[in-house]
Amino acid sequence: MLWNLATLGPSQYATFIATIHPDNNRETVGSVANKLRNYESMISGPMQAQVSAVAKELREKMEEVTEEIRECTLIPSEYVGTEPISIAGVTGGSQELTLLEAEVSLTGKEWQKHPIVTGSGAPCILGIDFLRNGYYKDSKGLRWAFGIAAVEEEGIKKLNSLPGLSENPSAVGLLKVEEQQVPVATSTVHRRQYRTNQDAVIPIHKMIRELESQGVVSKTHSPFNSPIWPVRKPDREWRLTVDYCALNEVTPPLSAAVPDMLELQYELESKAAKWYATIDIANAFFSIPLAAECRPQFAFTWRGMQYTWKRLPQGWKHSPTICHGLIQAALEKGEAPEHLQYIDDIIVWGNTAMEVFEKGEKIIHILLKAGFAIKQSKVKGSAREIQFLGVKWQDGRHQIPTEVINKITAMSPPTSKKETQAFLGAIGFWRMHIPEYSQIVRPLYLVTHKKNDFHWGPEEQQAFAQIKQEIAHAVALGPVRTGPDVKNVLYSAAGNNGLSWSPWQKVPGETRGRPLGFWSRSYRGSEANYTPTAKEILAAYEGVQAASEVIGTEAQLLLAPRLPVLGWMFKGMVPSTYHATDTMWSKWIAPHYTVCLYWKPKSPWDFGDNYKLARR
Repeated sequence: MLWNLATLGPSQYATFIATIHPDNNRETVGSVANKLRNYESMISGPMQAQVSAVAKELREKMEEVTEEIRECTLIPSEYVGTEPISIAGVTGGSQELTLLEAEVSLTGKEWQKHPIVTGSGAPCILGIDFLRNGYYKDSKGLRWAFGIAAVEEEGIKKLNSLPGLSENPSAVGLLKVEEQQVPVATSTVHRRQYRTNQDAVIPIHKMIRELESQGVVSKTHSPFNSPIWPVRKPDREWRLTVDYCALNEVTPPLSAAVPDMLELQYELESKAAKWYATIDIANAFFSIPLAAECRPQFAFTWRGMQYTWKRLPQGWKHSPTICHGLIQAALEKGEAPEHLQYIDDIIVWGNTAMEVFEKGEKIIHILLKAGFAIKQSKVKGSAREIQFLGVKWQDGRHQIPTEVINKITAMSPPTSKKETQAFLGAIGFWRMHIPEYSQIVRPLYLVTHKKNDFHWGPEEQQAFAQIKQEIAHAVALGPVRTGPDVKNVLYSAAGNNGLSWSPWQKVPGETRGRPLGFWSRSYRGSEANYTPTAKEILAAYEGVQAASEVIGTEAQLLLAPRLPVLGWMFKGMVPSTYHATDTMWSKWIAPHYTVCLYWKPKSPWDFGDNYKLARR
């Protein structure tokens, strides 16, 4: 079907799938092949055989390109831009094309800028990178969706329609518990208010007045004082936070009980759910009452008047732990159905929309009864695709949200150490989606070192462009599956600048395996002086350790390029010429006894010799 549409050429192809602006009327590989096929039917003899061979070659070329770059949006053009791009696929083939930005629309309305790939050999394809952004309704009223599950379906109940949810954007609840006794600072802290962002002055003033009317803050006289530190939220609104850094330093410790985000991801991956729903409690910290004797330490000053919090404040070191624990206790008391919780964010899942709706309804009822407020806008689902903790989830797989990709790829090259650090902070959370992340961004980290002056040269620019390209084409990870039919394969490698490893899984019925994550790190200390084989063994060791955190004690097939030494490793026959110590060798070898079944130099799956070729 794709071939039949593509051979129609850009104009007619756009009628079937999308409108692309501005229109480029140059011929595509598909249109040329179509002409050859028509010509073939009008001739005979040796010439027909030659034309037929050329047409077949063009069709095969287009199918190859379509397979390798189907995730990219391509437009045929002779345009020569400033940012070249090489697209590689699982077959090992690649296309040297050009990356640029154009206005694209599915309907001829609501034009939006989107990166596309173009070149003289490119077919006319709208890739999943654009199509997954949304869906549209055609002239017949039919809804079209591409690679997403965000289409509204008739009869599916939505949790945000439940009674008791608030439409007030500033909604605050009051948890029905005793006023909380929290750790008190061991010494008095008094910090003067520093200059605040002028754009925040009026919104913060209104916010304080509203919080006072809601009983969240009150006027006070206290020897303590901390400066207000307004933070702009993603929706451009302001969040009232106070800079409690100095207070935190003199606050007694409290056992942390907030779960690790990575562990939550692993657990959610293992569910391989079809439907999801999320619930975000409104102003959860401000719903938790504080004992009167604990309040003075949280004082702050605004326009000559001192205030303090009567509820749990944001910015204080123990607020997340206390809040998470109280919400967890309320859910346990109400016998909530299976869910995952990270402070005030909750997700439920299931195999049907109704199953998820019923779970979400029960949890919302428990939270409202406990005294929390929940805004309609912060309840999502039931849906096949959803965001939780900033990550997009679908079928147990997690991936980088489109808006995050667009934000990162639109960033300009840094002009200072601070901007470089900000860029690294934006991409660092997604490092598990990027093969050899540490090695790619190494030049950028060197820029931020205190002992180095800021320098931005060709090497830094290449790393900057490459990591943005990797982010734009990052693959979804997971789901984690278990059982006797699941094959676990661990790839590990040691390069010039560091180590990398990646666990994959394959189940019956799948033609290809799926990655569970990509790990990498630079060499530490004397590791850079190890021999190549010692480095490979170190990579395998760390890979086994990391993979075990994801798949537990399941057996793994270890694939590494330079480990023909495993036989004598297990016999303790370690050459004295290797730089690692005997203790280190023993440490490295131990995990392989328990989790690695065997080793072969070639992959049993169609991943290619290098798993990077297969990550699409």
